Amino acid sequence: MAMDNMVEMQTEVHCFQPATPELAVEQLPKDLEKNVDKDRGGWRTFPFIIGSELCAVIAVTGLAANMIVYLTTEFNINNIEATHIINISSGGIELAPLIGAFLTDAYLGRFWAISIGSVLSTIAMILLMLTAIIDPLRPSPCSPNLRAPGSCVRPTTGQYGVLYLYFALLTAGAAGAKYNSAAFGADQFVKGGGNQHQSFFNWYYCVFFVSIMIASTVIVYIQSNVSWAWGFGICVALKGISLVLFLSGTRFYNCISPKGSPFTGLAQVVVASLRKRHLSLPSNGEDFYYGVRVQSGLPLTQQFSFLNKAAIKTSQDISADGHSNPNPWRLCTVQQVEELKSIIKTLTIWSGVIIPTILSSQQNTFSVLQALAMGRHLGSHFKIPAPSYIVFNFLTCAITLGMYENMVVPWAAAKGIKITQLRRIETGMVINIVGMAVAAIVERKRLNRSAEESAFWLLPQNVLIGVGEGLLSAGKIDFFYSEFPETVRSTATGLVAASRAAGFYLSSLLVSIIHQNTDWLNDGLNHSRLDCFYGILCVMGVLNFCYFTICARWYKYKAKIDGSHNTSMP
Repeated sequence: MAMDNMVEMQTEVHCFQPATPELAVEQLPKDLEKNVDKDRGGWRTFPFIIGSELCAVIAVTGLAANMIVYLTTEFNINNIEATHIINISSGGIELAPLIGAFLTDAYLGRFWAISIGSVLSTIAMILLMLTAIIDPLRPSPCSPNLRAPGSCVRPTTGQYGVLYLYFALLTAGAAGAKYNSAAFGADQFVKGGGNQHQSFFNWYYCVFFVSIMIASTVIVYIQSNVSWAWGFGICVALKGISLVLFLSGTRFYNCISPKGSPFTGLAQVVVASLRKRHLSLPSNGEDFYYGVRVQSGLPLTQQFSFLNKAAIKTSQDISADGHSNPNPWRLCTVQQVEELKSIIKTLTIWSGVIIPTILSSQQNTFSVLQALAMGRHLGSHFKIPAPSYIVFNFLTCAITLGMYENMVVPWAAAKGIKITQLRRIETGMVINIVGMAVAAIVERKRLNRSAEESAFWLLPQNVLIGVGEGLLSAGKIDFFYSEFPETVRSTATGLVAASRAAGFYLSSLLVSIIHQNTDWLNDGLNHSRLDCFYGILCVMGVLNFCYFTICARWYKYKAKIDGSHNTSMP
């Protein structure tokens, strides 16, 4: 086999068929470069990616922030059903990127995944806008004289169908665009090395939360006080601008091409280790392992040592003349083995970041319903839309990330303090739990005093949960992006989405269980015990924090070939 063909064959897939094993091992470092174009990428791509994301997030959030109000007031859906619809659809929107990540890493690449996803999301928004413009696409308005529960006209099957088609298209769009944009932005700094991608994540999420803040005030105000049609129309226009901005930067982007499913190589490790399960691990050096002398990559570790058997060279794998091609389902490289180990290790951390989503998801449902039941006037004429109160959540997120990037990171570096990603996530969890405890106390006070208490009493919980969410969001995506193998980094960011999806689904399940077995979550909020529900969430958060702390202490960061690791990274 010619040398050029061999090098091409090695790209992205480390379990290959070389002409000679040792020669192939020496060429493995070239695989890790992933065909990076040295003349592209860098901070010049930042305006296009961030500008596109700014418009996209304002558009998507402008619809999502006020959705529970739209469902209850325009579609005549009761509070509990509306909460279920939003939690389930939000879960689907968060779960879809994990499925999309596989297609992205294997076939599409992040550029095309984002482009296709953006088009589908735009179509979804146009459909929702039509429900606000065309009267037959939504139920007739409730008569102001009708007070009995259930007396309003329910949506027809066709109207439900249009609504669900909107959520389906939005979910399909999220599979390609959501979270891939963050990973795509980080790809622009592959050639620079260092911690530039971490700075990008901090600024990315800072802009992300600023976008949500704009959507939760300006767009929500237009929807609530001008018209739903105008509010939705502006979102459609912004989504279109987002797509144009993203495509405008094409000539500057460093686009990493997919090379087929990276999961094939991981499956080969499992099969090869099972086929060699009867072998004993070598105790007299690393020369018995295939691909151990890689100058850039992952060194052999002893965690999950059973998998190391997949890389043990035997006489059946390589003949004496050194010219036989090893069977990739019997012999894999150390790089492949360690990549699979890194995925297995991160799953324990992933399981610990689900519960915080349950806590924060209440800000888009019950927190909005609380604001609806409270006084929202500023002066005698201006009334703040209920969803706009969560703007303080996102404003705090943006401020937290800006301060972290510009104050905490430089201070820690000057003091020689190592702030790990897991420590950052733990801090966010603690603040989130405190915020939920404050939410329970505020709701209890509201019930005891007056239904017309000012909605500004919701600010302390919004601010605390905002600080926690700021640390959690950027910390999670930085952790998974850094710790996952380079060949499956879309899947890494997809896992962040999957943790949020699991949180939304569990939130919906929890609401159903509590609603069916207690009177805590009645349709009328003033006759409910939302404070008890928040108390349950607080206890769940504490138990989850204990579990996560154990997992974090056990976790060993991905090492480099020189033995260093990334625990110094913020």
